[in-house]
Amino acid sequence: MKKIYVMAIAALFTVGLTSCEDFLDSENYTEANTSNYPAAANDLNKELAALYGVMNQMSTDPLQTPWFVNYIMSDDANGAGGTGDVEAHAVGHLMANKEDLYDNAWKNTYVGIARASAIIYAVDAFDWTGQEAKRNQMLGEAYFLRGLFYLWGVQFWGDIPAYWAAAAPEPCPQLSAEDVIMPHILADFTSAANLMSHGATTRGDGHATKGAAEGMLARAYMFYQGFYKKAGELAKANLADVSFAFEEGEQEGAGASLSKAQVVAFLEDAINNGGYSLVEDFRMLWQYSNELTAPGYGYVKDLADAGKFWAGNGNSEEMFQVQYMNSGSWNGTIGMGFVNQVELYCGLRCDDDGAGTANGDANTLPFGQGWGQGTINANLWDDWSDADPRKKATILDAQAECDKFVFTTSCSEDAGYYNKKWMAVTCPESSWDDHNTSYTWWGVYRAKNTTAPNTNNNSFQGDHFSDMVLLRLADVMLMHSELTGTADQMNKVRARAKLPATTYSWANIKNERRFELAGEGLRFNDLRRWSGKDGGAGCEAAVALQRQDGSRVNYTQRWTVMHHGAGVGGSSWAQRYADTDGFLPKPPAQVNLIGDSEILSQNKGWYDGTKWSMSGTPIY
Repeated sequence: MKKIYVMAIAALFTVGLTSCEDFLDSENYTEANTSNYPAAANDLNKELAALYGVMNQMSTDPLQTPWFVNYIMSDDANGAGGTGDVEAHAVGHLMANKEDLYDNAWKNTYVGIARASAIIYAVDAFDWTGQEAKRNQMLGEAYFLRGLFYLWGVQFWGDIPAYWAAAAPEPCPQLSAEDVIMPHILADFTSAANLMSHGATTRGDGHATKGAAEGMLARAYMFYQGFYKKAGELAKANLADVSFAFEEGEQEGAGASLSKAQVVAFLEDAINNGGYSLVEDFRMLWQYSNELTAPGYGYVKDLADAGKFWAGNGNSEEMFQVQYMNSGSWNGTIGMGFVNQVELYCGLRCDDDGAGTANGDANTLPFGQGWGQGTINANLWDDWSDADPRKKATILDAQAECDKFVFTTSCSEDAGYYNKKWMAVTCPESSWDDHNTSYTWWGVYRAKNTTAPNTNNNSFQGDHFSDMVLLRLADVMLMHSELTGTADQMNKVRARAKLPATTYSWANIKNERRFELAGEGLRFNDLRRWSGKDGGAGCEAAVALQRQDGSRVNYTQRWTVMHHGAGVGGSSWAQRYADTDGFLPKPPAQVNLIGDSEILSQNKGWYDGTKWSMSGTPIY
């Protein structure tokens, strides 16, 4: 197991890289002048560190991250939290409670794009003779991250301002995501996959790899073909090649076009040659099976007895992740970005039941306190067969599994089901009476194995350092089955879970993705691509989301059912999906700053007379 103080990607450097134009934000986020920086090839390493650091900058607010927002927006999760957590409720209801709901997500997306482009256009200012592989790896990582930030931007907002030069032009109008931006995203991932080499970086060091680029290429390709091209079942669809005939000319490493066969070949290369492997036991993917927790947690005691524990950060199945380190701080704009706050947000609701009993201490071992957001929707529990061992490995049935779990006086949208993959975790040696020192298992581990104190003096909120895994091998294997219409890779994933082999069908691969990847933030965009753009209130995504209506929840210690319209201005999940197509509102401040819909226009379903506003607390 890695020590906390080395378990991190490089910090966000204060040096700036390139500026974003006014259409992106009225504030200048960077300070260095591209005419004098970078001055040497080694400066590019600082730029690359700063580029990766944008994901830590995103992490300062989980409700501004693509992984947590997409998770809550899906049918398998509720916004939950407390009665006053209107922001989380709004995200879960596909609504908004304030105009700046996604301002930081927008800002960080463009900071990431700008920093990636700066590296792409600076790399050949230096002589790489004898270091061509190093140059190609660096360039490939920059292309990978530019493609990733654009993919997140397109999935959040659709048609957005976009450019593929050293700096943004002025003005920089929004472009068609379908016709222009998505092909560029696919070109970026293709360039990354072709420029990088297997083994060029150490697995789990936080850097993008060739295999990660191949996997993300497939994810973007499948979203493009499914959502924008409405291809339906990809294994049977006749998919046209994606042309890379761009105005700015041919991009290094991308080639002229991309075919389905090429995407499949990339996936097979990642699976066979990337150096990744499925972790032996599904439970070992998640931190509750760590060496300090497992011996006292009955659910995984069999693993502990066999001397098997959490596979750890950077394990053989992780292909790309956000990493964290013991540098959390309440000071500055990025301090808490070095903490995996999603684990705090998804912890058991932290107040009490009115009689003094609270969750998160020895009574709920090994699951710790948090904000109680992102609870599992009861439908996922009900739909999932008990015969699948991944169900209880993924979902905490808190009433059944904990010694004493309470529904608190302020709980909301809480059916007693929590996401074990993303929860705060404790251990028998945790300091229950002092949440500031070694409350989480990470805090205990840090105290036992390092001399580094918790830097924000709050173990409860600051000792969370598990990777946020954005891509793992099982996902890549399932994408291969979905694209090829074959069951081989899907059955390898099932075999790891000790499930019998099955045959390929579109229904089977959909269910396999839902259950294997439950709680990992992928479900919402899977539903969107299976539905196609402009699917309306009757499409698969809308119907799945609508099933949340009537699902059981506990609201302030009272069992009831969840409705979309109760206290939030009417409408329904299906109608909200039809109104928005799953897109978020572009920050109104940005739209108003431009004042020209030809350059930047608001997405449909937002600020246009539809019922988008959740200004108060929902009542159930």
